[in-house]
Amino acid sequence: MITAIANQKGGVAKTTSTISLGGLLAQQFSCLAIDLDPQGNLTTGLGVEVSDNQLTTYEVITETAEILDAVVATKSGLNLLPADISLAKGETELLGKVGNFYILKERLEPAREKFQHILIDCPPSLGLLTVNALAAADTLLIPVQCQFFALKGLEALLETVGSVKKRLNPRLKILGVLPTMAEKNTVMTQDVINTLKQQLEGIKVFDPVPKSVKFAESNLAGEPIHIYVGSGKLVQPYRALIKQMVAES
Repeated sequence: MITAIANQKGGVAKTTSTISLGGLLAQQFSCLAIDLDPQGNLTTGLGVEVSDNQLTTYEVITETAEILDAVVATKSGLNLLPADISLAKGETELLGKVGNFYILKERLEPAREKFQHILIDCPPSLGLLTVNALAAADTLLIPVQCQFFALKGLEALLETVGSVKKRLNPRLKILGVLPTMAEKNTVMTQDVINTLKQQLEGIKVFDPVPKSVKFAESNLAGEPIHIYVGSGKLVQPYRALIKQMVAES
């Protein structure tokens, strides 16, 4: 199953969630995480430094390398298709190609056969890279920070998802919305979660992920949160989400 993790707003824990989910999935399944963001935060967050001769997402989407040749193993057991700033150039190069919305989907086919779960960490935009991810994905997970201004961008994202389903990928399903950076005892967090549930009729709102500096520390250590802190309240929302993902696959 291919799951895109997307929200055009930055700083909502897309990358942290990809690392957390991927690390847990890799304990039970063959799993690949794809860095589709030119900032390369997923790559560095998994402890991988892109060398001069390393194949990356850029080479894969520009059809100069096969995806399985570019995949690297990480110390957590999660496989990674790394990215760096060259991917920004790759998005521009895709603009002139025929069928450019489907290039990632086509390039992913060998990986779909090898890996039971593929997670795509999307860039903070609704550009061509994100649309490629949505066209390739079976399901979409939307992380949303527990702040009121974070709710405003959801409408644009859902409109894009609707267009992708209509024109490019009718099988795309929204897995749900994942509230992140939640301070459970605050009125703000409770109001945001209640508003999400009211506004997103028919879309599942998962248990919120607590706000904690441990997530940033684990990214710096190049480890998924369950390896960095063990089990506990920071890991539990991701474990619950994985049950839904496995049920959908």
